[in-house]
This record gives sequence, structure tokens and C-alpha cells, in this order.
Amino acid sequence: QAWFYGQSGKDRDGLMIKNAYHYGAFAMMQKGKWSFGPGYEVLTGNNALKPVAGQTSKFDPLYGTPHKHWGYMDYFYVGTGSPAGGLQDAYLKLKYVNKVFTFTADGHYFSTESATLNKLDGNKLLDKKLGTEIDFVGQVAMNKFTTLELGYSIMKGSNSLEYVKSSTIDKTKKTGNWAYLMINIRPDFFYTKPVAIKQ
Repeated sequence: QAWFYGQSGKDRDGLMIKNAYHYGAFAMMQKGKWSFGPGYEVLTGNNALKPVAGQTSKFDPLYGTPHKHWGYMDYFYVGTGSPAGGLQDAYLKLKYVNKVFTFTADGHYFSTESATLNKLDGNKLLDKKLGTEIDFVGQVAMNKFTTLELGYSIMKGSNSLEYVKSSTIDKTKKTGNWAYLMINIRPDFFYTKPVAIKQ
């Protein structure tokens, strides 16, 4: 898969949008019950070293796409918005599937797309690395209508992540964890067995 999006017009703050893009590519290879593949995507941001008054190059997904992109922990483009310097996401996905069990593991390396200045530290250039995230999800089919799902994610953030997210957390605690257990019940009340029609 490969994709490319561009934005124009004005953003929610009335700034003219210029050179705002979202692009990337992803390849998935399958061997038996296993599939795996790398991906890379970019959402442009504002270059703090070359600011243009009244303009922005920050791509805005507008309504967000929780879980589909940028890790299951939703650090980016959900709730608190996007980093001013945009986002780069290099990732690798792994999946195993059989009749009863499904397992996925995704690894992400996040960084800003454009230069960002640390205004709290004398406008020094911020390190582009934001952090790494690993997501694990396992699903077990209990019967025809019910699946049990267990997920766990861990994010190892950097000082830059703390800055772009405007976090007030203890600087010694940059690791985020998230786990869940979910039962999915999807009964099919209206299913009817197909009947052959005699001609």
C-alpha cells in the first residue's frame, strides 16, 4: 500500500495551509500462518527554523483515526492534537493467525518531521526522537459468536515527547503502559440458512 494526501485552505486558527502532506507506504508479506512487514509514514509539521507568518504546514487528520495509525496508545492526533513539528512513524508489524488464536505485535519508532525549538530551554533545537512503542494483541475464539481479546502496549518516551505533549509528569518516569481485557460478543440473530431455489 502507498498513499499521499495534501491539505489546503485555512486551519481552525485561520492560518493558510501550505505544503501540508500525509504520505507513506506499507508492505505485508505472508508465509503460512505468519505475516509481517515494514511501514513508514510522515505527517508534515512547521519548521521552527523557517517560520512564515500567517502560514502553517502542519497536516491535520481533523477527526483522528484512533488505533489505525501511530500506535494503539493514541499519543498523537487524538485528544491533545499533533506535534508542531509533525510526525514520522517507522514501524514493523507481525501477525500470526490460526482457526482459534490470533496474535499481533507492532513496533513503532516516532520522531518529529520538522525542526522544533525548546522554548523552555533557551530555544535550543529539540531532538527529533519522540519515543518507541510496542503493541501486543491476542485474540481467542471461544465460540462462533464470542472472542476474548487481551492487549498490552508500552511506550518509552523521550524528553522531546514530554515537551511536545506539554506533559507535567515526573521527568524520571517516561514509560507509559496500557493493558486491557475485552470480551466481544457478536450474536447473529437474523441469520437464516440459504435455501436453494428450484427452477
